[in-house]
Amino acid sequence: MKHATQSDTKKRSYHSLVRQRQAEETQQRLLAVARELFTSRGYANTTLEMIGEAAAVSPKTISAVFGSKRGILVEVVNPRTCSTHIKLLFDELYTSSDPVQQVALVAQITRRVYESLVKEMELLRTASAMVPELVGLAQQIEARRRQNQSGLVVYLQEHQMLRFGLSCEEANDVLWTLTSYDLYRLLVIERHWSLEHYETWLAQLLKELLLQQDNA
Repeated sequence: MKHATQSDTKKRSYHSLVRQRQAEETQQRLLAVARELFTSRGYANTTLEMIGEAAAVSPKTISAVFGSKRGILVEVVNPRTCSTHIKLLFDELYTSSDPVQQVALVAQITRRVYESLVKEMELLRTASAMVPELVGLAQQIEARRRQNQSGLVVYLQEHQMLRFGLSCEEANDVLWTLTSYDLYRLLVIERHWSLEHYETWLAQLLKELLLQQDNA
């Protein structure tokens, strides 16, 4: 029986890394193409075949990666697929132990995400009202956003940084509401606040409402 050599193991590891990198590149290419088609043609008028043709990927591969066109839209509006800069901000948030810096990063991430995804968020708002398969999708995405934010609230509570008398549940509601696209849309798009003013205002408000006064 032939035993695997160290060289064979290294080759398999290398090929595995190459396949993983290729899969990630394919996913990013599909998301970029889908973003462009969804915003230029509309969700209902975009098909998996169109996305596949533009990205040089078969519809079968798209289904294997995302499950469906609906699944692609979910990832298109996922903040973690926006840009490398936003991913780095998330990494900084997760490694920071300073509560003031944490809420400031939340405000910066919120501003950067909505700034880069405004077309996609508007698409989601309009498409959800007209396309039956998208009914409830916005609520699912918002539930995911709230769940993702709960980790920061728990961290603040466990380290006694959360404002006195504020429960985790209420703190999560405050954080989720103030970082919503609806509020961003009202202030930045409707009322024409500058992005810098919005971010500064949000960071200050989060500090005042979430943190102990000696941390705020």
